[in-house]
Formats: sequence, structure tokens, C-alpha cells
Amino acid sequence: MARAAKAAGYDALGFSSHAPLPFSTGWNMPAERLGAYVAEIRGLATRWADERPSLDILLGLEIDWIEGRRAPGDALFDECGLDYRIGSVHFVTLPGAGLGTVDCPAAEFEDYFERSGRDGRSIWREYYRSLAAMIEAGGFDILGHFDVVRKNNADGRYFDEHEPAYLSAALEAASLLSGKDIVVEINVGGMNRGILDSPYPSLPILRELRQAGVPITFSADAHAPGHFGMNWGAARELARAAGYASVAVLERGSRRGAATWKEIGIDET
Repeated sequence: MARAAKAAGYDALGFSSHAPLPFSTGWNMPAERLGAYVAEIRGLATRWADERPSLDILLGLEIDWIEGRRAPGDALFDECGLDYRIGSVHFVTLPGAGLGTVDCPAAEFEDYFERSGRDGRSIWREYYRSLAAMIEAGGFDILGHFDVVRKNNADGRYFDEHEPAYLSAALEAASLLSGKDIVVEINVGGMNRGILDSPYPSLPILRELRQAGVPITFSADAHAPGHFGMNWGAARELARAAGYASVAVLERGSRRGAATWKEIGIDET
């Protein structure tokens, strides 16, 4: 991944694997592997710092919010010396179906939704309720894929993304970020994997974030080496359409866990 990022012209690369959960999944690392993950990324950072040209490697985690069970600010991660934490909502709880994820393959999501026997509006209501709760709780640096709830909603299959009530819930969550030290990513991961034709978040949400003075950053959400550098044009275009002229980028400080933000022009990315 580091070699591919460098070949794609990156000066810095952040690793943010899915953090451990209090139950097993097919994508979150087990808690007993957390120490090995930290050591691997820190070792990689040391090796690439000595290369010419160098590549700045940052250590992060993408940490789920599941109310009462996992939060980005949990003390479990304090000893990792992380440069940054991404806070994300992947899971919702629908009556009749229990805990399920909105960020899963389409067939799996369809099965979960059908088991719930609920109206499609219940999905986004629960998602944005959880997102708002995570924002209020804080404990993270970057908000991940703001409206990932629409991942499996191609052609409005489950709900209408233009419905006033949907937009109201999304924009209300966005407004909670005003004055908080949280950066929102423009995430092209869904585009890179051929699932979506636009980045997260949608333009109306991004415009609300711009009005609220919330900074943005760009994320490849790369799950494979070939994803680096893909769809940056779409990210830049969306940012400009929302009124942004710059993006925030992380720089690792002289000590671990001391990464800081700096603003650069969109065309510098």
C-alpha cells in the first residue's frame, strides 16, 4: 500500500484499519491484534522516513460508534499513540432485526432490511440519530463517510434521499459539527469500488458543513493499492461546488500522537 501510494504521488499516507469491536465481524481486527497493528505501522513509518523521497506514514484507526458498546473516544485506544481517529457509524439497530450494518454488500443489506419489516425511512432515521449522538460524544478527529447510509440505496430503492425529512435529519446532524474540532472527509471509496457515482457526503450536506465552518479533507478510503489517486477530480469538484477553497491535511509531529492539521488549496491535493 505504501509503495502504491508513493507511486501515485502521495507525500503522506494514513492507515486507519477498522478498530476492534466487542463482537466478531469479517472486517474489524480482533483486539488481540491491535498491538501488532500499531507496531507494524510505526515500523513502516520508520522505514519510509529514511527513503528518498520519503513518505510520511500516519497511524490511525476507524472506530465505530455503537451506543453503549463502542465509541471513538474509548480508553482502549489511548495507549496506541494514534495520530488520528476516524469516527464512523456503520451499524444501526432496527426492531425485529437487531443490530445490522448499512455498509455491507447489497444482498446482505436486503436480507437485514427484510427481516426488520420496517419502512425504509427507519434506516436513515436510526442512522442519523446515531451519527448525531457520535458527534455530540466526540473523541475523534475525522468524521467518516457522513452519509454512508445511502450506499445500498441506488435509484432510491429503500428511501428518497431528496425527501425533506431525510435532508432535515442529515442537515441537523451536520449542524452539530459547528464549533467542534472535527474534520469531515470527502470520501471517494464508494466510487473507487464501483458502488456509487458520487462521493460521500452529498452536495446539500456539504453545503451545510461549509456554512457551519466545518473543515474538510479528502479520503481515498483505499481498500486496494489501485485505489490511490482515483476520483480525486470528483472530490475537488464537489468541494468547489459546496464553496470550499481549501482542505485540511494531517502532518505527523515530532512525537507520536502529535499530528496536526494544516490547510492547503484544493489544487495542491
